[in-house]
Amino acid sequence: MQEPLPHQQTTVIPPHMYGLPGVGFGGYAAGLLARCFEGGPVKVSFRRPLPLGTAVEVRAAEEGTYEIADAEGTFARAQASGTLPPPPSIPTWEDALRAEKEHSLADTPFYTPDCFGCGMGRAPGDGLRQNISALPEQEMVATTWRPDPALSPGRASLPAEHVWGALDCPAGWTCHLFSAAPRGTVTAYLAAEVLRPVVPGEEYVSFAWKISHSGRKYVAGSALATRDGELCAHAESLWLSPATRAE
Repeated sequence: MQEPLPHQQTTVIPPHMYGLPGVGFGGYAAGLLARCFEGGPVKVSFRRPLPLGTAVEVRAAEEGTYEIADAEGTFARAQASGTLPPPPSIPTWEDALRAEKEHSLADTPFYTPDCFGCGMGRAPGDGLRQNISALPEQEMVATTWRPDPALSPGRASLPAEHVWGALDCPAGWTCHLFSAAPRGTVTAYLAAEVLRPVVPGEEYVSFAWKISHSGRKYVAGSALATRDGELCAHAESLWLSPATRAE
């Protein structure tokens, strides 16, 4: 079981922990807040861009909720969530390998090589290095994934921050590929449940699928499964595209 966080502490999101330049990686921050709960699904809503390399507070907020905040207010707030829908299917290891070979997204304009979650330009242990690739016939994205032991030195399993982080980018890619979400689309909330430990060095399939799209709102599901198809974690996230002047 993941070691819980104290109900109030000062922390710093490390400077290398970003997806968009200069902004704290949402999945990492969400996983940090999820550690305040004893288990079950947790929903994290994002209010402001998360700072890097700056002290912030992880603290209890309104009854039953926790937040990352500073003197100016809340960056993200977490609460217990309802039941999350399971994935419609789990891609096989072979599906994910084929996607990487035939439909890797690393050469597309949407790709950010130094993203903590999906940037393959990161050194092993400096990022999650998920090579997100398309499975067009299933309207999914998927990748094989072996979390580097350097992500979790001296521990038998990945911390919640990295498990939640692995659920973030695949959902964003799904919104872009299958709902035409534009660049600049950001996570409004991420709700997830971790079902079993994710072990460094072992083999997993990371994948995501479209749930819905309406106007500026894009909803996607994402998940992690073992190579043999056992579900380890799953999530639902809402993404918002930038508002136009007319809006």
